[in-house]
Amino acid sequence: MLALFLVQSPLNAQIIDKILAVVGDEVITKYEVESFNPERVKQIYSIENEEKKDKILQEYYDNVLDFLVKQYKIEIAAKREGVEVTEAETNAALQDVLTKNNVSMMQLKSALKERGLTLAKYKWQIKMDILKSRIMSRIIAPMVVVTNEDIRDYIDEHPEMDLSDKYELRMIEVKNKDEFKKMKDYLESHSFSDTAIKFSKAASAKSGGYIGFVSPDQVAEVIQKKLENAKAGDVFRVNNDNSIQLFKVESFSSKYDVDNKTREEIVSKIREKKLQNVYENWLEEHSETIYVKYKY
Repeated sequence: MLALFLVQSPLNAQIIDKILAVVGDEVITKYEVESFNPERVKQIYSIENEEKKDKILQEYYDNVLDFLVKQYKIEIAAKREGVEVTEAETNAALQDVLTKNNVSMMQLKSALKERGLTLAKYKWQIKMDILKSRIMSRIIAPMVVVTNEDIRDYIDEHPEMDLSDKYELRMIEVKNKDEFKKMKDYLESHSFSDTAIKFSKAASAKSGGYIGFVSPDQVAEVIQKKLENAKAGDVFRVNNDNSIQLFKVESFSSKYDVDNKTREEIVSKIREKKLQNVYENWLEEHSETIYVKYKY
């Protein structure tokens, strides 16, 4: 009987350690794939219907293998550029988790088991988290720049931010052409606000014709058109059915001139997206030269 066990052991080991994929110089075995989520594998093997069990097991293998292959590609790509995470660093990070959460190794293993995780898988996740962080900070981040054009494009593409150009306006309103001529003559030697106080029939006359800051969508279409290329100091006329209005642009505030807090938030969002895009392109370029072979 002992001889029988000795003969069978290598066969069992061969089945357990069957190579399912090769990534560069690394191999992924059946044992590694099934150890990735042992509780799930146990559930699958308990299915009585063989056809259903084989189908679900195949789906599990496909998903886990694809995931593991990508992780190994990340490790290989990072190593090519001198970025690695040692076993000692992983163990130190694990110890830090224990210390910060004030738990023992046994308590951690118990908590991981409840979540269907093994300690080995958890350590591997820690290692990959550290590696990804280093890749982003040492390789990807220096490749990412957020320009003023990026910020302008972001603002244009996100109308929900409710940002718009603002024009600070003063206005003089008179009833007819004769009054308008008198007002214009007076304006040549007086300030716009003084002229408004003297001639304007609008309610804003007492404040020197001051209207305040307005965005294009807050005014009539005819005024919108006048404001399209207006700049600070510009004066323009608008003819209405019962009056003539003269506007002055006191100042202009572009929708792109956001406060520092808003700008930082925009830059952060743009940068995050760019980082991910650059990272994916970086990994794809490396992946093209990393040998991958599925063997099942």
